[in-house]
Amino acid sequence: MDTKYFCDIDNPKFWLWDWGHNPCIRRVFVDAVWPTFLAAMAWLLFSSSLGPSALPTLRRSRVSGRDNRVWIGPAVVILVFVQAAVQAVTVYSQTIASSSSWPVLVSGSFLLTIHAIVIWVTIRQWQQYTRHGGDAYFGLFSPPIIAFTGGCIAAGMAEFYAMFLVQSQWATPIWGGGAPKEAPALLAKLSISSATAFLLLVVRKLPSSAPAISLPETPDETAPQTPTSAIRNQQHKPQRVLSKTTLFQQQSPELGSSILDSAMFNWINPFIQLSQLRQPELDDLFAPPKKYTMSASWQRFCSGRRQGSSLGMNLARTFWPEILTQLLLNPILALLEYTQPILMQHLLEFVNDYSKTQHGLRYGFFLATAMLLVNLVSAQVEQQQAWHARSLCMFIRNILVTLLTRKTLSRRSKNSSEASDWGIAPGGEDQSDGRAYNILTADVGRMTKIIMLIDIVALVPWQQCIGAWYMYKLLGSAGVAGTLMLIMGMFLMRRLISQANRMESELGSLNDQRLAIISEVVQGITSIKLFGWGSRFIEIIGNKRAEHLALLWSRAKTWCWINLCTMGSLPFINFTAFMLYSLDHGLDAATIFTAIAVFMIIQRSVNALPAQVADTISMLVSFQRISAYLDQTEIQPLGERIEDSCDSNSVVGFKDATLSWGSTSSSREFLLKSLNVQFPIGKLSLIGGATGSGKSSMLSALVGEMTVISGKLLVPTDSTSAGADFGTFAGLGLASIAYVAQDPWLCNATIRENILFGEPYVQSRYEQVLQVCALLTDLLILPTGDMSEIGERGITLSGGQKQRVALARAMYSSSNVLLIDDCLSAVDVHTGKHILNQCLLSTTGLMNGRTCVLVTHHMPMCLPYCDFVVMLRDGGVEYQGPPQGLGDFTGQLDCLLSELDVDIGGTNSPSRSSQSDMLSPDDGCALSKAVLDSKDNIVTETQTPQTLLSTPSVLNGKLAKDEVRMQGLVKMETWKTYFDPCGGWVFVAVCIISILGAQLLIIYKDYFLATRIDAAESSPTYLLAMYLLIGFLAALSSTLTLLWMYLRSLQASMTLHELLLSSIVYATPRFLETTPIGRIMTRFTKDMQIIDEDIIEILNYFLRSLVSMLLTLVVISMSVPPFIFVGVAIMAVYTRLSWQFMQGQRECKRLEATSYAPMLSLYSEIIPGCETIRGFGMQQAYMVEMERRFTEFLSADMILRVVRRWLGIRMGVASSLVSFFTSVFILLSIDQFSSGLTGFTLIYAVRFWTESASVVRKYSSLELSVNCVERAHQYMSIEREAAPKTVSELHRRLLSEGWPQTGDLVVNGLVVGYTADRAVLHGITFHAQHGEKIGIVGRTGAGKSTMSLALLRFVETTLGTIELDGVDISQLGLEDLRQKVTIIPQDPVLFNGTIRFNLDPFGDHTDSELVDALRRTLLLRPASTAAFDSLDDYIYSNGQSLSLGQRQLVALTRALVRRSRLIIIDEATASVDFATDNYIQRIIRSSTFAESTLLCIAHRLRTIIDYDRVLVMDAGKVVEFDTPQNLLQTKNSVFRRMCVDSGELAHLEAVANGRV
Repeated sequence: MDTKYFCDIDNPKFWLWDWGHNPCIRRVFVDAVWPTFLAAMAWLLFSSSLGPSALPTLRRSRVSGRDNRVWIGPAVVILVFVQAAVQAVTVYSQTIASSSSWPVLVSGSFLLTIHAIVIWVTIRQWQQYTRHGGDAYFGLFSPPIIAFTGGCIAAGMAEFYAMFLVQSQWATPIWGGGAPKEAPALLAKLSISSATAFLLLVVRKLPSSAPAISLPETPDETAPQTPTSAIRNQQHKPQRVLSKTTLFQQQSPELGSSILDSAMFNWINPFIQLSQLRQPELDDLFAPPKKYTMSASWQRFCSGRRQGSSLGMNLARTFWPEILTQLLLNPILALLEYTQPILMQHLLEFVNDYSKTQHGLRYGFFLATAMLLVNLVSAQVEQQQAWHARSLCMFIRNILVTLLTRKTLSRRSKNSSEASDWGIAPGGEDQSDGRAYNILTADVGRMTKIIMLIDIVALVPWQQCIGAWYMYKLLGSAGVAGTLMLIMGMFLMRRLISQANRMESELGSLNDQRLAIISEVVQGITSIKLFGWGSRFIEIIGNKRAEHLALLWSRAKTWCWINLCTMGSLPFINFTAFMLYSLDHGLDAATIFTAIAVFMIIQRSVNALPAQVADTISMLVSFQRISAYLDQTEIQPLGERIEDSCDSNSVVGFKDATLSWGSTSSSREFLLKSLNVQFPIGKLSLIGGATGSGKSSMLSALVGEMTVISGKLLVPTDSTSAGADFGTFAGLGLASIAYVAQDPWLCNATIRENILFGEPYVQSRYEQVLQVCALLTDLLILPTGDMSEIGERGITLSGGQKQRVALARAMYSSSNVLLIDDCLSAVDVHTGKHILNQCLLSTTGLMNGRTCVLVTHHMPMCLPYCDFVVMLRDGGVEYQGPPQGLGDFTGQLDCLLSELDVDIGGTNSPSRSSQSDMLSPDDGCALSKAVLDSKDNIVTETQTPQTLLSTPSVLNGKLAKDEVRMQGLVKMETWKTYFDPCGGWVFVAVCIISILGAQLLIIYKDYFLATRIDAAESSPTYLLAMYLLIGFLAALSSTLTLLWMYLRSLQASMTLHELLLSSIVYATPRFLETTPIGRIMTRFTKDMQIIDEDIIEILNYFLRSLVSMLLTLVVISMSVPPFIFVGVAIMAVYTRLSWQFMQGQRECKRLEATSYAPMLSLYSEIIPGCETIRGFGMQQAYMVEMERRFTEFLSADMILRVVRRWLGIRMGVASSLVSFFTSVFILLSIDQFSSGLTGFTLIYAVRFWTESASVVRKYSSLELSVNCVERAHQYMSIEREAAPKTVSELHRRLLSEGWPQTGDLVVNGLVVGYTADRAVLHGITFHAQHGEKIGIVGRTGAGKSTMSLALLRFVETTLGTIELDGVDISQLGLEDLRQKVTIIPQDPVLFNGTIRFNLDPFGDHTDSELVDALRRTLLLRPASTAAFDSLDDYIYSNGQSLSLGQRQLVALTRALVRRSRLIIIDEATASVDFATDNYIQRIIRSSTFAESTLLCIAHRLRTIIDYDRVLVMDAGKVVEFDTPQNLLQTKNSVFRRMCVDSGELAHLEAVANGRV
């Protein structure tokens, strides 16, 4: 005994020592060398010194709250001393007892030296902790101390196994009499090391870096500001920021968590506890650690990527540490998975041999404990692997969102035909806005499935290889054959998998097309409603949806075939392998059930492989789509466009430049040709020409939207340092330019935020801008003034208001160069003059010294005051120079100007200074002389600008309401919303019964084998044949159930999509104004994708796992009755954990969904606004804003992932106890169990962890998925407009008989308001007879457009009636009414498709009628304003390839085609030149519209001066209604005053009286 447990080494040659039995040798190697090696490796890999460079971090990173390091530090030092003392006593006692003391002294001295070093290091680190005032770096003690302690524990456990657990020592007592002399010391060392390790695990650590996301500082609005001149002239402007909101109030608790907290994810406990008490809000989120933010990921990506490498390679090169972690953890996880069957095999052999050996149960309990420990370690490794995998997904998603945003900010404009960019040309690739939304939502979301790719690469091969090796050890060649058959079966299914891959690509394409149309519908919903086209677009989308669902059904059938093959393969393979094995060895329970357990692991791997392959395929398809988007053509780099030798800070123009919308000058591409233009610095320049001549293209070229084929641009530039900093765009960029597009783009924000556009708020400058842009009167109308939100695309503003807000944004900016595209077209004459005189010609500091290039059709108004004119025709310059030269250039223009009493060549042309003298200072301050005398519209002298501005802290002009978040459990109504289309509760009952039957068959096949395998009379062939038959029936039943569930789910998807689409299309205008597009599109993209693809699969897996888990508990309880008590306790723990988990996850998922919509809304703003954003140089500000919004989403998403890991580790611990107690109860009743029954019970005890974890995980996923139904259901129950179709039988008969036969319109006592308590129209009464042409005029805000909307019931009447051809229109269905009345809106909306579809979406007219209408509106070549060659010409991206004037002509063509009895024209010719306008008016006055009553809202008085009658409105009332002649003859008439103010009185009188 003494020679066994004490050192006895006589031979100095160590290679001859007895390493296996001599504890002295083991002590030297295991107790000293092993822990020292671990400590050294930890020091090299993880340790950080506490040198001077660490001190700043220490001082910044103090931990607040309870700091347990205060008492853990001394405790660890004491324990290390005690450990060394025990080791010294052990060495001393062994030296005395040993017959050969020198080896003991050598080994003992070595051990004590190692412990002395550890004591010294421990004390040093503790002293550093106290010396630095309570700060420590990464906790109190460095990783080497932790590693050394862990090594000591491992060494002690190895020594304990050698002493007591080898078979020859099963009878040796652990303590008391007969126990080894070293046992007390060993137990003491194990206890001390364990206590030390526990303290080191629970000690709090400090963050290695600050967690903050620092947004750029912006000046306080209330603080004193610099003068406006200083703002414009400062060389180093502060970074412009769109939002100054502080996101998070608290840091992530992960940063100060201990090792145990990190391992158990305890740091999320505060959030989980909060979710039990109340509904968490966005303010309760904490800032994610900096390493998870977009900026940190982007910095890593920039430092790791290489030019020329693919996106995938750059991502792999950047995040190789995270990928390597996965490659290391997955093999460990695979090894731990197969450790369970090994231990189970030993336990079965122990049970089988127990009656023969009678050595006691110590070894059996050891195996049960080992299974428990392996389960615990496996659960920890699995959760850490999942957490690090999700972290990798977060990093990749950060990069992709950053790249997509940067790409959207720099890709080529929609105007490019090469970028048909965003249309779905026939036979071409879909590059629509819908695809852009889909990429950010669905495709980026699918990138989280990269985990599946890692599993396929790093986990599945290990599982298969280890499984094959173990099966060979168990069954010999039969096991290898079975494994090979299992693997080969997957290769035989490659055709099905390839088919699924092809379907996945087709599904993505169909989904893009559907979303493209939906995106168009949502963005153009106002026009769709006005034209009564809702049902037509619902039909178009429904057709695309039908194709999508048909393909989903085909994919479902494919996956059901795959499911049948995978589930049915295991019984067949087991049958084959066991038959081959039984030929030579027979069937024994230990081998067979261990083999079944191993095959279950292999099957789980193989069964998961189809889903993993499917997810990987969808991920790769999405990755290809993302890569294709990122490879789209970008705008031409500024360095290739500019003139190097020019003074880039002052000159604006072109030098021998030929420019194209594409990258080449194709024959059909519009070109700006041979431009040699240099605009004078600090002056006003005009660009004129006919509609379609290239005026807007010239400004777009200056801001970089066109490609320079030859020559150079002259624009101010600024160099930007490299792009590793988040949001920066390296290289040259536009500097000091402000751009106002013809179709103004506005943010979904307040008026003030739109005007500031990231600039610091300077009150005096801001007030001056409001005055000169004529916005003060508009602010009177708004309840919260300039703090009123204007909705997406400025939906709540009129066209003129949007133009003026966009102009104010440019005026307020600090830019020296203003590029303004036709800002005068959408305003009345008086407002246009005010903008020209007070704004563009201002001699104050607001405009002084700024270069202004203005595109306009109002040349007569502007020519006398400009310094330089450029006239274009077909993309070429016809004239450039001073305006005085125009008289010699074109007699036609000179004649036009003479008609307007404007002299462009003589002394009558006012100079800039004389024009300024004509304006009194008061005109620029209060506009009191610039508006009507109406008390409702005038800004009086007592109403200073300050009284019109809102205080943000007091007034809330928020238009979009916060998204509603449901509370608590998913409501029964939501479940019914989904299950009712599936078949109601009958569907649920059938699913449960079918799955229960399949799971009973699966369990019965194993039970059948277990109860008969030990019977001598049982034939192996009969047993295995029955095993195969039952298994195949189970697979077939499961597959048929899944197929039926797929079928019913697609019915639910179809129904929900139809209801959601119908609800949106027929929603009230108020809902559409107050709901961001991002929220609506989220329902159709992310939410509908989950409803289509995920809910039914998750439901199927959940029900299978639930039934399997419950049956497992029943099986174990029936086999081991005492387990019932443990099972009840385990279920109680599960219930508690599940409830906490689902409460936390449910609320966090809702927070995630709520925070996701603002990010998508911002992205949807960037897509149409990229040209304006680039023109202002605001790319970096939008990148920062995207990070701000994405970080809020990231915080919610990260908490959601952590909560899942929190549950997973706890479920792993609880489930480990199931197999442990099952084993213990079997050992306590070992005489009553056969090896077969033991194997059957243990198999299901071991798989209980998998099933139970799957139940909670799948249910939580199901609840989160059904949350998408909840969100969709919110929009299904919104307020709708009146019925689209007529209900009354009488009125339906009138419609069928061709109502209206005449355009006779009677409006009587009409009162209309957008809200119930605020009327806009007050008692409007007039009668328009059939065929009359009625002009409607009035100042901005008079109610003209509101009345036109009321005629179409876009705004419902409060009082009064509207009768058309004797029928009260309130009795008609909305679509029936709107299809009979035609409106030509101020903002024309076109749709992706042919010009034929845009003119006649219902196909009611012949091609000849459509071609004739196009010719009449000069849109068919060879007309000068032509845009089309045939009806099959395609319109891309809402007609952005056309000028605004051409789009208005298309809208006019619609009216020509429909030839309605009532036609309403709302400033439809505002953006065309005067010649084209005159031509259009001739068409309107011709016989074409002779049988139509026409109401024309006009700012150009010459447009309606020869109409039959004129209706003058003011403050929502009719103030005058008579013929133009009579109104002009009335001295004090409002109409005459308007004519006088326009400066065209003589001409207007001549036209009205028929003299012209």
